[in-house]
Amino acid sequence: MVLKLSLPAIVYNSVPPHCQFRSQEMASRVFALLIGIDDYKSGRIWNLEACAHDAQRMKQWLMQDLQVPKENIALLLNQEATKRRIEDTFMSHLVNNPAISKGDALIVYFAGHGSTLRAPPDWCEGKVPSVQVLCPYDHDTKGPEGRVAGISDRSLFAMLAELSLIKGDNVTLILDCCFPNAQLGSSTRDRRFVRYTPTSKATPEDLFLGLWRGAVGRRFRGEFGFFQHDSQSHVLLAACRPGEKALEWKEGGKFTSELLAVKDALPLHQMKSSDLSEHLAKGLAHIQQHPVCVGQRKDRVIFNGVPFVADASLVPVSGEKDHLRMEMGAMHGVVEGTEFSLHEHNRFGSINPSLDSFRVYEVHPTWSLARRKSMNKPSGRGSWARITRWNSRTPFRVYVKRTCSFLFRRLFGRSKNSEEELDGIPVKEGLNIVQVETSADADMSVGVHTRDVRVQNLDHLIPPTAHPLIRIEKDRSRSGVILSEAARFHMHLHRTNSAKPFHESLGMEIFRVDPHTQRRVGPNLLVDGTAAISHSEGTRYGVVLHNQSDTDLWPYLAYMDSNGVDIQLLYHPRPSYPMPPLRKRSYLEIGCMGSGIPPLNFPFPDNLQQESAFLKLFVSTSYTSMGLLEQSSSAHSRPPTPLPPPAPTIESKDQLQNWDTALACVIMRRVKVKDRV
Repeated sequence: MVLKLSLPAIVYNSVPPHCQFRSQEMASRVFALLIGIDDYKSGRIWNLEACAHDAQRMKQWLMQDLQVPKENIALLLNQEATKRRIEDTFMSHLVNNPAISKGDALIVYFAGHGSTLRAPPDWCEGKVPSVQVLCPYDHDTKGPEGRVAGISDRSLFAMLAELSLIKGDNVTLILDCCFPNAQLGSSTRDRRFVRYTPTSKATPEDLFLGLWRGAVGRRFRGEFGFFQHDSQSHVLLAACRPGEKALEWKEGGKFTSELLAVKDALPLHQMKSSDLSEHLAKGLAHIQQHPVCVGQRKDRVIFNGVPFVADASLVPVSGEKDHLRMEMGAMHGVVEGTEFSLHEHNRFGSINPSLDSFRVYEVHPTWSLARRKSMNKPSGRGSWARITRWNSRTPFRVYVKRTCSFLFRRLFGRSKNSEEELDGIPVKEGLNIVQVETSADADMSVGVHTRDVRVQNLDHLIPPTAHPLIRIEKDRSRSGVILSEAARFHMHLHRTNSAKPFHESLGMEIFRVDPHTQRRVGPNLLVDGTAAISHSEGTRYGVVLHNQSDTDLWPYLAYMDSNGVDIQLLYHPRPSYPMPPLRKRSYLEIGCMGSGIPPLNFPFPDNLQQESAFLKLFVSTSYTSMGLLEQSSSAHSRPPTPLPPPAPTIESKDQLQNWDTALACVIMRRVKVKDRV
């Protein structure tokens, strides 16, 4: 329903400290500096073929599999990767980056030539014959500080020590290059596929001239080069042992290719860095290339497990192997005929194949029962479920322009919806997306243009003046999921409990609040179910939820951006609170003074003059996790961090579970502060 009431407060009820405010920014905790160099400035250095491609493939892995935002990754390729530029980017993107907190996963990846120079006197503790260096684009050429002698092991260790001191020791250095014992021959066959080059012009004195300033006066044991087993600042994952050759082919470096193959074959979320190097060594043993891992913390999980957060799209299941209880129910959108796959774990970014398939046959408000789809196939054991077919009864109608109907067919394999009978239950495939002939009959229109795919939300709940186009880059991985996300948005926006047990008892108010004191400013903005807001930069808001029923309720407040497909939870209680936060005949303040929650900042894109959205309130008589609701239209957004799943609830005859929803429309018009009314 759309709220048409603003109910008077009866009892003040502040938000308990156990309740959690859901941040509108899902910040990633992974940052990377990726360097790939094929083309070198010096004509004496043999160019490589696949280093830049390897760095780009690493970026793709981070963005697509681990959902690292583009802005968290610095990529330097070929002529961009000079010694000065690498050092400056290391400082600006990693050491001095205010977005990085201690403990975040930091990755430095280098693909290019390695080299060695004769060690100058007093270079390090003890006597060493040579110094290992990474070769930047301008290696062995004249620079403003003399001839560039690469980035030495001593310099890089000092840089990583500074980074570790400021941002923590969750630092991984990945080197796809080598420092062979024997010099390579001059023939093309000897040099072409090896990531090593001799240094012919730079002298030992140039090593001192190019030494990182933080390395001066710092102790360094040079006999092991980059391969320091007792390193505390970082873990090194190297393409091969000292003295071996790191090989490449046109499709990529052998080491990097094997690394990207292993992540698709083995679950990384429980793998130690040292174990990873052993798996890589097995895959490369036939070419006599043995990757190694060194460092005091090599036995920690890769990247200390930071990228592998719990995935909110996976929910707990329990029970016998053929009949399971899933901790999702009608409140989440589950109906009879909903199907889900069974999985071993719930970690994001780590391979997690489907082990079995189940179909729901009995639905309760916050949980459901399911049986295996096929008794003839071998069963798999798993503790986590992911929805594969919602079986939504309400179709999501899409108008596809003639010029892009082929895209629709490629994405969905049909142009009309299909229907079948499963155990006597009418089931529509997936999210029940159907194609209609005119935009007047559609919930969304789709058009393909030269550079992008454009979609427009035509939902009848959205005011006619608030239907802007959404432009999506022509990326198959992104355009291929936008309609699914839009269909889920549509399903969650429109679904209600037909029994409406709390329909007349729920109310909502929206206020401007002072961002400093959190005091309410002005009257309730929600009138007859709609809040028409003149919004200016820096404006903050508070929401008051009312419950006039005789039942204590667990509330969940979602912000649904109709200009995209974003759903963000603004408020989600914690299960540890002993009582439901929205007490009977009481109210709950969110973002107001005394609530313990920061004021709300409704998203308003800079390129829009008007924004339309919905505040959807879900309430239940028992706790459940609603993290599954959240989604973002960002191509590489951070997955939401789910709240703890509920403990299985046993219904009693005296108090059965129940749930309901309420909906408010928010229309914001951008104004300058002096024009605000």
